[in-house]
Amino acid sequence: MNKKRSGKTLLAFTAREDNEVEKTTAAQNVLRAVTETDSGVRVSQMGDADLDRILELRSIVRWSADPRAFDLLRGVRDARWAVAEAPDGDLAGMVGAVPLGDIGVLCHLAVHQGYRGLGVLLSSWAVAYLRSRGAKTIRLYSTLRAEALYRSLGFEEVTPRTVYRLEEGPLRLRVPDRVYGHRVETLTFGDLPELYGVDPWSYGADRSALLFATLRLHPGRGLVIRDSTGRIKGYLIRSARGRATRIGPFLASTPDVAHLLLAHALSAAGGTPAQVTVPGPAGCHAHSLLQEFGFGGTEDRMRMELGEKTTTCRTGLIHYGTTPYLAT
Repeated sequence: MNKKRSGKTLLAFTAREDNEVEKTTAAQNVLRAVTETDSGVRVSQMGDADLDRILELRSIVRWSADPRAFDLLRGVRDARWAVAEAPDGDLAGMVGAVPLGDIGVLCHLAVHQGYRGLGVLLSSWAVAYLRSRGAKTIRLYSTLRAEALYRSLGFEEVTPRTVYRLEEGPLRLRVPDRVYGHRVETLTFGDLPELYGVDPWSYGADRSALLFATLRLHPGRGLVIRDSTGRIKGYLIRSARGRATRIGPFLASTPDVAHLLLAHALSAAGGTPAQVTVPGPAGCHAHSLLQEFGFGGTEDRMRMELGEKTTTCRTGLIHYGTTPYLAT
């Protein structure tokens, strides 16, 4: 059990009880660096009063992340967010740190043009916090402009993610309910305990809190596929952004299973535009599957990692797609 946290300063967290004390000490040194380097900037843990000001910061830096994604990630247990306040009271920067077991996600880094040096310091804090929560690998998706910043912290490029878009799909697809004994059903909260046991084989870490939050945000928009024995062999969650349907997380055991899940998702979308983000390299089957359905792809941000190496195409369920706003 973790010790109770207190306070509202930037490093208001304690080490795990497995003696991660040195990592917390390193994080405290990051706070000292912020104070010494930018004495006029106050860095603190994000509070509810900061939410309106975050919108202004996003506008300044042209940060286009879906606001619902921020709400979703902020609700994940043990996720922490830091903000940097300039002497005039405006927000100068922010960053998020979402621990998912062995993998920690650094996300939503945004820094005002006049305070670029804060990018390294805020990112260093996020890394220190995620390590204090037991993350062996720190993962992020970087813009081209920010790659040098992350490389200076020891991050290495893994693979670019690819955003696939289908502008208009068929209004109706003739999709069977079963293929080779596999059946597609609506994903319910009752499926989650089994899903929590299956998902780590593909992702490599515990996304249970994130999956629960995603399904709660989009109830009734998930699909699960089971084989003849009733075991889960894939799942997919849909969300809407305007007229478009975003698909992800999207995992499947075989190409046939993935094909059936995607066909059901597009059929339910009723011909509206669709989007899927593939986190894996060109060798993953997800690329050819989406191209088969008429999607066109564009390379997006670079996946970068710090710490232990992770595989990009794992055994078990294959990670076919995610959505940019989940940043996983």
